[in-house]
Amino acid sequence: MLDEDPGPVVQRLILGERLRALREASGVGLDDANAALGWYRGKLSKVETGTLGASEKELTTLLSRYGVTGPDAEQVRQLGREARRRAAPERVSDWAKQYIPLERASSEIRMVYGEVPGLLQTKDYARAQLSRSPVVTAADLDSMAAAREERGNRLYRDGAPHVWAVLGEEALRRRVGTHDQMGTQLRRLREIADLPSVTLKVVPLEHGPHAGLSCPFTLLWIEQARATIAYVETLTGADYVKSTEAYTLAFDQAEGDALSEDDTRALIDRCIQGVTHD
Repeated sequence: MLDEDPGPVVQRLILGERLRALREASGVGLDDANAALGWYRGKLSKVETGTLGASEKELTTLLSRYGVTGPDAEQVRQLGREARRRAAPERVSDWAKQYIPLERASSEIRMVYGEVPGLLQTKDYARAQLSRSPVVTAADLDSMAAAREERGNRLYRDGAPHVWAVLGEEALRRRVGTHDQMGTQLRRLREIADLPSVTLKVVPLEHGPHAGLSCPFTLLWIEQARATIAYVETLTGADYVKSTEAYTLAFDQAEGDALSEDDTRALIDRCIQGVTHD
């Protein structure tokens, strides 16, 4: 997985982490560094968290202020060039374009969802779900649905990330598409649950409300950038949150109330039988 080109989004995160480490090692404060560039207060923080990029000239100014020269300086400039590249187009909603390269570069993925998340969907299930969206056009349905299944196919390959998925039982019960399509989706989940890199658990309906199920999210650990990012998608947009403590607590709470992996597999088997016999 790490042999793949991480793409400019991830390179921007790596660059930000490197700049933060260099600034702290030099003893330069955020305000002093912002002043050296004539930036507004807070802009460098956005660069260091990977939210914003920096031009070659701006990087040269920062490196000079931090006293960084030689190979170390050239490494940072190269990261800057990589971070400024144009990203390849993704077959997803506009607001999720940043998410796909982050997911691709992650070595660990934790998620809590009240429905089957895109990473675990079959093409037909994804198409049926996306067809109900008021913001997805008919022309994009097939390509976006196929892209979701292909993302999940990576879990079957060498170098797959470790995935911890906690789903609400309603994800298994709510029919999306035809009975056959729902059955195929449940069998896909059952296969994925057996993969060595996947831990799949279900929170039973009887356990009541959970913060993560009412506000689904994904936690991405990107080793190259030494960063954990929470991805929270809404109907028309998405948030990328680096202060992830609340999301980590919500994940731990949901996982603690979930069935064991064996009991989860047994529940999925019963749901498959129920769909087959309908």
